[in-house]
Amino acid sequence: MSTIVAPVRRPRSQAKLVFFVVFGFLTVFVTYMKNAHVFDPSSQIAQHFAPVKWYLIPHAFFGGLAMLLGAFQFSNRLRARYLSVHRMLGYIYVTSVFISAPLGFPVAKRIDNLSLAAASVAQAFGWMATTAIALYCIRRGNIVQHRRWMMRSYPFAMVFTVARLIIPIPPLFKLGLPGIEMVVWSTIALAAFLPNVFLDWRAIVARPAGKAVAAD
Repeated sequence: MSTIVAPVRRPRSQAKLVFFVVFGFLTVFVTYMKNAHVFDPSSQIAQHFAPVKWYLIPHAFFGGLAMLLGAFQFSNRLRARYLSVHRMLGYIYVTSVFISAPLGFPVAKRIDNLSLAAASVAQAFGWMATTAIALYCIRRGNIVQHRRWMMRSYPFAMVFTVARLIIPIPPLFKLGLPGIEMVVWSTIALAAFLPNVFLDWRAIVARPAGKAVAAD
């Protein structure tokens, strides 16, 4: 009598879910802390944004929408069970990126200095370029590269949250505008660099095949 061994099912990794839940709470937190009084015309923040409010509204709305929907694009379960929904959310994400990203420049140009306006251009270009490549790849059926370029796209959206978490750190906050510039440029650079390290980490640390054979 043969014994049938049931396949061992590995528990689903919850790391991705925990990451996006925590990141979502942090995004809500920094948004509220900075813009709690934005609808009060007499508040400092409302007066600061007043010259660009008609640019800011669509920029913020579609940027927030892209951040929200982009997180769902990383769900393997959603992609496997509801492919049509995954595709629809993906196209909304792409549209939102191409509306929000370029609107960040006129906002920064009118209320910030030239350095932060240039940073807005760099972030917008990186966000749109990586998103466009991800779209091109999926339209050609290259799913592997589509996923890789989506993982390069989303960190440019994450700059919004990460920069606002770092700026209030006392040593940086005391620097004033130079400290803000340093944080913004650094987070944009990391958004462009770190995804490549993450995507190729296994290849980076892998042992060369030739040396492995020689060692045996």
